[in-house]
Amino acid sequence: MKHRLYLPPPLSTGAELTLDPERAHYLVRVLRLARDARLICFDGGGSAWLSTLITASPKAATVRLDELLEQTPSPAATLHLAQGLLKGAAMDQVIQKATELGVTDLWLVAAARSNVSLDPSRMERKLAHWRKIIQNAAEQCHQLHLPRLHGPLPLAHCLAALSETHLIMLDPGAPVLPLQIAANAVGLLIGPEGGWSEPERALAARHGAHRHGLGPLILRAETAPLAVLAAIRHGRGWA
Repeated sequence: MKHRLYLPPPLSTGAELTLDPERAHYLVRVLRLARDARLICFDGGGSAWLSTLITASPKAATVRLDELLEQTPSPAATLHLAQGLLKGAAMDQVIQKATELGVTDLWLVAAARSNVSLDPSRMERKLAHWRKIIQNAAEQCHQLHLPRLHGPLPLAHCLAALSETHLIMLDPGAPVLPLQIAANAVGLLIGPEGGWSEPERALAARHGAHRHGLGPLILRAETAPLAVLAAIRHGRGWA
């Protein structure tokens, strides 16, 4: 099985691209790929190319896009995850696993109980870090479409942007999540470690969100979205 590498668009057949030192080191030192090794490069928008590593320096490797292998349209059934910001590795895990589970859009919500600094310079570094997590997760799971990353933003702005979406607010004690959800556009609202506040519940209800739970289970904030996303994808036949 060939290694997969995300490269930012635009990409085109025949192009030769010099990789940054971090990606070059990964291919040459970590994966131990040598000159003329074959790999698959993709642009995160549905297109993938059979490619060749034409120079193999750990500081500036070069790949050539030889042949367009695949070109797939964006998913017709969108799946949005609006996640209350979590601290540290918990947020990393949600972003990584949500990408693997086929989320089309990730909304970072500055919820009332999110205990996360929103300092602009620090947040910019976090966003760059999360984008890398998305790219790496897509490489690992053969996901050709990278989820779009939105925010951080208040819940009210997120709900307004998802006005045409079937919204599900996960809330302990609410009726159990249905086995199947017919809507083509689904938005899952997951709170931070402390859960949603009462004003946030009321706001979501005014936007038509349906409250559902997972029976008697009270899952951690980083576990709950993964359980629900897997359930929704299974109900869709993993299409």
